Amino acid sequence: MADKKKVIVIGGGFGGVFAAKSLEKLGRGVVDVELINNNNYFVFQPLLPEVASSNLNSSDAVVPLRQLLSRVQIRQARVMGIDFERKIVIVIQGARMTPVELPYDELVIALGTGVDLARIPGMSDHALTMKDLTDAHMLRTHVIGCLETADVTTDTLVKDQLLTFVVVGAGFSGVETAAETNELISRALRYYHNIKPEEIRMYLIEFAPRILPTFPADLAEYATKNLRANGVEVLTGVGTKSATSTGVELTNDRVINASTIVATIGNGPHPLVDALGLDMKWGRIKTDRFMQVPGHDHVWALGDAALIPLNDYPKDDPADYATQTAQFAVREGYQLAANIVAKLKGEPLKPFAYTSKGSLASLGMSKAVADVYGVKMHGIFAWLLWRGFYLSFLPGLVAKFRVGLNWMINAVMPPNIVQLRMPAPATRYIHFWKGDKVFEPGMLIDGFYTVIKGRFKLTIDNPETGEHFEKEFGPGEHFGERVLLISHLRTGLVEALEDGLLLFTAQKDFRRFARAFPPLEKYFRSYIDETFGGPDKAFAPGNVKDEKEDEHGS
Repeated sequence: MADKKKVIVIGGGFGGVFAAKSLEKLGRGVVDVELINNNNYFVFQPLLPEVASSNLNSSDAVVPLRQLLSRVQIRQARVMGIDFERKIVIVIQGARMTPVELPYDELVIALGTGVDLARIPGMSDHALTMKDLTDAHMLRTHVIGCLETADVTTDTLVKDQLLTFVVVGAGFSGVETAAETNELISRALRYYHNIKPEEIRMYLIEFAPRILPTFPADLAEYATKNLRANGVEVLTGVGTKSATSTGVELTNDRVINASTIVATIGNGPHPLVDALGLDMKWGRIKTDRFMQVPGHDHVWALGDAALIPLNDYPKDDPADYATQTAQFAVREGYQLAANIVAKLKGEPLKPFAYTSKGSLASLGMSKAVADVYGVKMHGIFAWLLWRGFYLSFLPGLVAKFRVGLNWMINAVMPPNIVQLRMPAPATRYIHFWKGDKVFEPGMLIDGFYTVIKGRFKLTIDNPETGEHFEKEFGPGEHFGERVLLISHLRTGLVEALEDGLLLFTAQKDFRRFARAFPPLEKYFRSYIDETFGGPDKAFAPGNVKDEKEDEHGS
């Protein structure tokens, strides 16, 4: 209808989905609702740890937006910017990545939060996160990969590192991730005959004095004891100072060597929200009690992205604002939709007010803690309540049925330990501590390294000829050039002389780029010849035969 007002909702999380659904219902005939999201599905985030532990399939934690919001226009696109003066949302969509301008009458920002681990050196490059479906799938695949390698390796140090798992942050997500991952490993060990249960190390690290800080102290204590009884080493009152591909360094200078680091900390503003220039506090968009953004008459915000006051005179205290939970986001969605419709009809708006009904957290192994309406529970009854609550909270009857059925099946069936590998990035940053080995003789050549920070030393020894070669590398320099040539194993040792950072480029991608750009290939061939003393040297990389790529560039 020509007189309908266009309402655009940005974000497909709890807040955005329930706002769009309520807008369509309450504003039928008044508003035309369009939801924009980067994915075409809604992620039920509380179930991500269950996906990581194989208790649920990846598809069980998501619902297609077009099925969930059948009467709402869904646009799968990435929002590039917002022009508040022109009332335009700019999106990039389709394979051609063409910018499209979308006009709106009312705009709802429900983008949630992002992950910001920059304050801990190495954490953003080496830690897995638990924000999306891909994260849960990656964690599950990574854990199974660690078990597969640990079962066959003969190197004790490598095995210890592979079987050590660290979860940083002990809020809801951290506790449930540690518990569910620990359960996956415990159930899977029956298939890995060379791994003993006592060889597994699972750490849960929390900077605060106790885990689950939003729970009553006695329930947090129960959770701590239960986790420890199941093999999780809970460390409180200590933070994480740095991370590398081989482990984490804590603020008490303790180093934990681990191949798996999961960060459930570091919530920060969504990159787009941070770039909008709106008035923000604690990384969230300030709103009034009606969820309108001050200074922008047609802009609203809710969910984790918004700082919504719960009273008329909020103090500088998080308790005076809506918490960043699904419980609150759903109620915010209902109230925001009602307010938009009321505004368009010229009716008074209603301030947002809601009191939490309680909290629940799974501890794995059929145990949980719950604080519901002031009633404290723990153990198997709390676990059943946890499952029942989230099952009822799932949007869509099909999703409820599928999740409930899978829970029943997985309760009696062995875990799914199929490893569906995901390709590693062609380039990535790798952090090293002083004394760490980048590679050593006998390792397979895998890529090319550029020094970003720190100093590294290359040593090559040929026991047959007695030849010895040493060279140090600093920022802007590089090593590993022999990836251009057909040599299968490393002949040198590279160690970090100080804490440092390298940019790694995978062999195939480096070779393709160098050979597609002749001046670059010429430079590296000349560099190899000059640095290593020419092809006469027995250890020189130039002493091997070139490997030509096939006609398809593989």
